[in-house]
Amino acid sequence: MAIHSAGYRSWEGERSSPWTRWAVIASTGVRRTSKSKWLRRMLFFSILPTLFFAVPFFLSEQALRDPATARSVGNFLSEVTNNPAIAEIPWQALGNAPPEQIESVRHDIWSNLLLTLLRYPQALMMVLVVGIAAPPLISHDVRSRALLIYFSRPISRLEYLLGKLGTVSFFLAMITTVPALMLYFVGVLLSPSLGVVAQTWDLPLRILVASAVLILPTTSAALMFSSLTRESRYAGFAWFAVWILGWVMHSVVMAFQLDAATSDAEALAALESGWTTLLSPYHILGAVQASVFDLASDKQPVMAATTALVITTIVSLAVLSRQVSSPLRA
Repeated sequence: MAIHSAGYRSWEGERSSPWTRWAVIASTGVRRTSKSKWLRRMLFFSILPTLFFAVPFFLSEQALRDPATARSVGNFLSEVTNNPAIAEIPWQALGNAPPEQIESVRHDIWSNLLLTLLRYPQALMMVLVVGIAAPPLISHDVRSRALLIYFSRPISRLEYLLGKLGTVSFFLAMITTVPALMLYFVGVLLSPSLGVVAQTWDLPLRILVASAVLILPTTSAALMFSSLTRESRYAGFAWFAVWILGWVMHSVVMAFQLDAATSDAEALAALESGWTTLLSPYHILGAVQASVFDLASDKQPVMAATTALVITTIVSLAVLSRQVSSPLRA
């Protein structure tokens, strides 16, 4: 009687649904990536800006009910959001303003505060978190040839990619979507009645769309870098280099344009056109997110920025898919 059988043995355990296999890969990636102490610290610190922005929410609600402090609060909110238009709101007249005008002012203030949260502290945290979480996800699988183990099982290339994308997207949602939604609900609790939900019902939807605008291209690009090398440190270097160089190029061009704008009409027109936005991934994301909250200025090239994000996502996913398939063709 044979002790070991070399023949085919069918799987007798419980099979996972094809619709949830990617979630198994994603959850495994989340557990492994969460072991990083630096990543856990960043997830903790990503909540702190929410606590800070709860103060402007409280003050704005107080200003809408107390015209005596409205002017000083308006100046403070203008500084926090870096939007001079808030200081120009006729705060003193809001005491006798109709409810429709107060609702409009509240919606504008909340939109500005939510955009500022996503635009500044959370965007910086995003660069750091993705720089830690994404580089090893595929480069380690390529170096250890774990891809062959993945695809020796009933896992498709799409399910593998969705699992890796889901891993990074989870951490990005934790530092962008979750804090922004928490801040919105803080605003609801601080408001005079739950009727504000009917006035601001679109803001949670805008938060989700703005988060997707951030998550999809950044996750795709970071995993593309990870798939192009066997060493995760090179992928991390490429990720940070893109953001740093883009910021530097944008700052340098803006500085030259500001110097020339006083005497050169052409340079002034170029500065006002806002096309320098396309030099920096950070400013591209900011322009599109501002458009999502309906706060984009006329000078921002929103359509061009949106096109740049779409092209980045498509190219990154195409390269990523090809790189993942390359070990199977070898």
